[in-house]
Amino acid sequence: MLRLFWFLVGHMSPARASATGRKLFRRLGPKTHKHQRIKRNLRLAFDNLDENETDTLACGIWENFGAVLAEYPHLEKIRATGAEPRIDVVINSASRPILEDRRPAIYAGAHLGNWELVAPTLKARGIPLSAVYGPQGNAVLESLLQAQRRASGCRFIAKTHALQQVIREIRAGRSIGLLPDQRVDSGEAIDFFGRQAPTTTSPAWLAMKLNCPLIPVQVERIEDARYRMTFHAPLLTGCEPADPERMIRATAELNRLFEEWIRARPEQWLCMKRRWPESAYSA
Repeated sequence: MLRLFWFLVGHMSPARASATGRKLFRRLGPKTHKHQRIKRNLRLAFDNLDENETDTLACGIWENFGAVLAEYPHLEKIRATGAEPRIDVVINSASRPILEDRRPAIYAGAHLGNWELVAPTLKARGIPLSAVYGPQGNAVLESLLQAQRRASGCRFIAKTHALQQVIREIRAGRSIGLLPDQRVDSGEAIDFFGRQAPTTTSPAWLAMKLNCPLIPVQVERIEDARYRMTFHAPLLTGCEPADPERMIRATAELNRLFEEWIRARPEQWLCMKRRWPESAYSA
C-alpha cells in the first residue's frame, strides 16, 4: 500500500501530493488506535482543551503526518534553492558563521512540520550530515523509507549502539542531526509542558564532549509543500567544559524551545508515541 501511495503521489506536483496526503490521512488517521494516543498526549500538553478541541487538533496532526508521508518522493524538489524554492531559510546571526564555514555541529530538531527536510537543506549548503534515527520494526517498511531518504544525501545511523559511530563522524568533519523530542526511558527527568518527561541529554553531551556547537533547528509548514526553516542561536558554542549541570540546563532549554514551537503550531507535532511516564496519563 505504501509503495502504491508513493508511486501515485510521486507523479504529482509537490503541492498536490502534500494536499492529497493531508486529505487522505484526515479521513484514515482518526480510525486507528493511534488517534487515542495522540489525544492523550494533547490532553497532557494542553490541559485547557475540551474534547472537541482535542479531537480537532488530533485530526490536524493526522493531516500534517499525511502531508509528510506524501512528500517523501519529493524531498529533492522541496528545496531552499533553485527555480522554485519551497523553503524559506532563516539563520540566526550567531549560527550563520558556523553554517557558512561548514563547521561540524550538532543540529537538534523536533518532529514538527517536515523534519526530513533538514538534511537536504544542509546538503545544498555543502554541509555533510549524519542523522541518528530509530529504525522501523518492520524490515520492509524500513527498506522503503531508507530508499526514499537516499535523495537527502545524508548518512543514517541507527540509534542502537550509535555513540562510537557518531564520534567518528564528527571527527571526520561531518555534522550530526538528532530529533531528541521523543521519550527516552533512560534519559533525565526534565520539564516538558510543566511535567517531568524522560529526555535524552545526548545533544548537549555530544556538543560538550566533542567541542561542537549545538544548534536548534525549527521546521514550520506554511502551506502544502512550503516551509520555513529556522536555524536558531547555538545553545552551546562548543567551548564549554563537560559540566553535567550545564548539560542538564542546555537540555532543559532545548525542551523549552520545543515546547514553544509546539505551542505555536500544535497541529504540526508528531505525537503518536507516549512522551511522559505512564503515571502521568493515569493521574
